Amino acid sequence: MKPEALLVDDGAVISIREGAEREGRSAGYAKGLAEAQAAAEHRRSAQDSVLQALESAVAQASHVLETERDRLQHAAAELAFQIAEAVLVRELELSSSPGLEAVRRALAESPDSDGAIVRLNPADAHEVQEASQVPENMTIVADPTIAAGGCVLEVGAALVDARIEAALERVRKVLDEAMGNR
Repeated sequence: MKPEALLVDDGAVISIREGAEREGRSAGYAKGLAEAQAAAEHRRSAQDSVLQALESAVAQASHVLETERDRLQHAAAELAFQIAEAVLVRELELSSSPGLEAVRRALAESPDSDGAIVRLNPADAHEVQEASQVPENMTIVADPTIAAGGCVLEVGAALVDARIEAALERVRKVLDEAMGNR
């Protein structure tokens, strides 16, 4: 072998080395980029799964809250009705003349009282007749279908229902309509 064959051209070695470095960097960059993209896609997929789970949980919680809100509104309306009913019953118990008060309520709602027929619970009718506190042009009729403290006033074609049950039924209807239970 000739000694000159052992001599290496420094420029060629440097050029080969730089080419190999470039190829290595390029291959490493491509591999790293591919790995980063795969990792990013994996994270995106995991985030999508978490987001879907959160959206499902929010929808479920919203449904539970809406159901509970409706239940509580209904319970509050029912409680309000029961309180109103208890107050009315207590007021009737404390009234000195619930029948006469019922007649006054009915007269306040009537356009006219001439020739009126007043239907009262028999006990209330007796008490009102004894007290003589209604106009003489009215006829008092004892009606066992009318509960104590209520009355029905008939004036011509007009009918005024001043029964406690009817008032409570109107309150119940208003509460039901307010709650959307038509």
